Amino acid sequence: MKKIIFLSLIASSILYADVVGIKQYIVDAGNYKINYEGKEREFLTGINPGYGSALTFKGEDKDGNLEFYAVTDRGPNADTPKYIEDGKEFPGKFFPVPDFTPSIGVIKVKKDGAKIVESIPLKNYRNEKISGRVIPEGIVGSTGEKALNFDMSRLSNDFDGLDTEGIAVDKDGNFWLCDEYGPFIAKATKDGRIVEKYGPKEGLSEILKYRVPNRGFEGLTIDENGDVYATVQSPLDIEGKTKKSAEYTRIVRFNPETKVTTMYAYPVDKNYKHFGNAKIGDICSIGNGKFLIIEQGKQNGEMQNLIYMIDINGADEIENNGDLEYGRLKDLKPVKKELLIDLRKYGWNIEKAEGLTLLPDGKTIVVVNDNDFGIQTKIEDLENKDSSVEDYSYDKDKKEFFYKGKEAKKVKIGMEKNSELERESQIWFFKLDSKLK
Repeated sequence: MKKIIFLSLIASSILYADVVGIKQYIVDAGNYKINYEGKEREFLTGINPGYGSALTFKGEDKDGNLEFYAVTDRGPNADTPKYIEDGKEFPGKFFPVPDFTPSIGVIKVKKDGAKIVESIPLKNYRNEKISGRVIPEGIVGSTGEKALNFDMSRLSNDFDGLDTEGIAVDKDGNFWLCDEYGPFIAKATKDGRIVEKYGPKEGLSEILKYRVPNRGFEGLTIDENGDVYATVQSPLDIEGKTKKSAEYTRIVRFNPETKVTTMYAYPVDKNYKHFGNAKIGDICSIGNGKFLIIEQGKQNGEMQNLIYMIDINGADEIENNGDLEYGRLKDLKPVKKELLIDLRKYGWNIEKAEGLTLLPDGKTIVVVNDNDFGIQTKIEDLENKDSSVEDYSYDKDKKEFFYKGKEAKKVKIGMEKNSELERESQIWFFKLDSKLK
């Protein structure tokens, strides 16, 4: 079993406590590699699973080993050329395993390594496995993307499709999940069957429909009162006008009993090229209106992965309109935030920190990465050797590729492993010298 582990006793000044120890493990896929029927040789043994889009503590097994629930996103996917159909241009996504089911995994951590030991596939209310394929156009949660095979043929959409990005467990053992499509909040039974689902104007505030496509909810937690909190990944794009200029994203509180939604303003950092580059990774309740939250993205040209302590006590409740995003709330009281840990100062060198939880000791923060299933798009074009997928379009009706607007006749598209740094699932432990709760 592969393992990386190191300890750091170098304390760095942070707000509430010092980091006095770090452990890092590569998560062994165990028996949960994803079967793939394509021709690429590097995937003959399967595709790496990606149980790193969210994290919550499950408990200890009988031997005292730590166990965590983690969740995948919509499944193996990769960027496509722009897709042209009936003269209109659409974004697309390759789905190399189109029937992949978003799933909840159990990560067991022992002294000598970490491993996936169980997987719970998500199912709709009819107890049928869902997929992560895109939702049909015109339906709440549609991103307008086209789901594609590598031969550029269309795949079917999935009315029940989810791109899961957050997970928590309530007092009755039910799972609560959030997703980027809707954005949706969903309740699932212990065996993964979705029994409740809420989206914009379908139990949640209508304003949330203005999430940037694939920037819906990106973190979920439950506080000690049973309220569910979900974070919108990036600022909303109200009527296509605010995704770069809005200085806040939204935290949504949902009461499962009353179905009442309350929203708060989270101020993103100021050092992005534009505010739309800010991304929330996950959120974790630590009680009494306080939370840990991951904020990440390039600031001043450098990738940042930051854990903040936030406090919603005294914050204004935000209305179901665009005043927040348009900057019309002059006396706004947003949630308070103070930097807790700069992950990159402690060796974190991965782009996506997307799962976050706190152990019962109150002073060990656990973080997992999203490895994007270890894949990315590969383009072979003998005539344009230094090209990238963004340079191409594909006209469905003409069945032709175009490179920067000019016809490209010798194009082959498939997938390859992404960078060695990003392709592995990892779980990190940051031990503080004092408790957060």
